[in-house]
Amino acid sequence: MNNVQDVQSDNLKQAYELAYQNACNDFCRWDPLDMAVSSGSHFETATQNFFLTYTNEEYKISFPAGKVLYAAKTESVPTTIKIILLHYLIRASGRSLRNQWISFREIPEGGLIYFQSFSNRVINYLLSVFGKKPAMLLKAGTALGGTEFSCGDYGVQINVLPRLPVVFGLWSGDEEFLPRATVLFDATAPQYLPTEDLVVATAYCAGKLTKICKALEEQQKIADRQR
Repeated sequence: MNNVQDVQSDNLKQAYELAYQNACNDFCRWDPLDMAVSSGSHFETATQNFFLTYTNEEYKISFPAGKVLYAAKTESVPTTIKIILLHYLIRASGRSLRNQWISFREIPEGGLIYFQSFSNRVINYLLSVFGKKPAMLLKAGTALGGTEFSCGDYGVQINVLPRLPVVFGLWSGDEEFLPRATVLFDATAPQYLPTEDLVVATAYCAGKLTKICKALEEQQKIADRQR
């Protein structure tokens, strides 16, 4: 069984590396100044580097090589993040946000096809973490750079990428109803990331919300013990 899992893991790594290499090959063909304007990122002409914020963390992307580094730390960047950042820079259309919110199902390019994956990795995951403590979603979201948003009982809007705002909302449960969660995208989202990448990017943001929630709870425990 372990051998099978190892093979599957190796195959997945190879698939990610291939996707990253393909993205690099595409990335170098585009004009960097056009990509910067369209994506809302900053391109430093002196160093030929993009500076791009993803879930409240800044990354540096070299042009034309497509090498991706953290801007403020020396750890290696996961390949999945490299793919998301390059795909965003390549795909970003520069279209103004419509402020028209749609569900994942309503994304015209594959929303229904990828909905089950999205539901498992994002909706159900949010409920498992925040369902019994929905107020923590707002606290974690604002700590991640988001702003309160009118959606459900507790809602927060987070710029996952500069021109990719995402709304996370929760309804508290009671004796009659179970907690519910929703995630909404601006209608322009498909013009900034492919649908499959929207699953990955939103799931990554949900994971960061969880880490922040745990850190906030731990801080509260320490404060309570010190009283």
